[in-house]
Amino acid sequence: MYKRVPVKKLTGSELFKNTGNQKFSVLEFWQYGFSSLNSNVLRGALAEFIIENALKDNKEIGVRNPWGDYDVEYKEKKIEVKCCAYIQDWDQDKFSIIKWSGLKAKDLYWSSAVNPRQLNQIADYKSDIYVLALFKHQEHDTLDILDMNQWCFYVLTKEVIKELSGDRGSISLSRVQKHNHEPVSFNDLARAVSHES
Repeated sequence: MYKRVPVKKLTGSELFKNTGNQKFSVLEFWQYGFSSLNSNVLRGALAEFIIENALKDNKEIGVRNPWGDYDVEYKEKKIEVKCCAYIQDWDQDKFSIIKWSGLKAKDLYWSSAVNPRQLNQIADYKSDIYVLALFKHQEHDTLDILDMNQWCFYVLTKEVIKELSGDRGSISLSRVQKHNHEPVSFNDLARAVSHES
């Protein structure tokens, strides 16, 4: 069996090797591939990173695991982070309708080295707490995804998510608001999550 290679945080200064006279770094790769933080490909991971920083000291935050059944662990609670935005990184005729999806899932990670594949697996809620992140800003000229005042967060338990969604895998902002759930700011996230823990 081949064990997964442990992942260490990179600094960005690491250089690619055996490149002849060309010198290029991990930081330059990040700048090339990951500067558009509002892209659908990156915004979810960014939201997870924001939640981690709201709940923990920076030194406690490890490397993201894209294969986990949940996104963040805090005070022995599993937290799933979902993210939406009104403004995308493509041309739009109108704002996007806010609907968080992927709330229910089958086991994401599978390997024959770990356990046999289970057939007919049923999708379920994998986490104790769900943070529905919304990049809420609606002015193109002043859009700044790094500004936490342009974000808000709905913190809901698994039981509440299940009830509000009708045991489905997605939920709309209008439905969350209809049931009088109020968003919290970045600075209030830790308190809200602790309250639901």
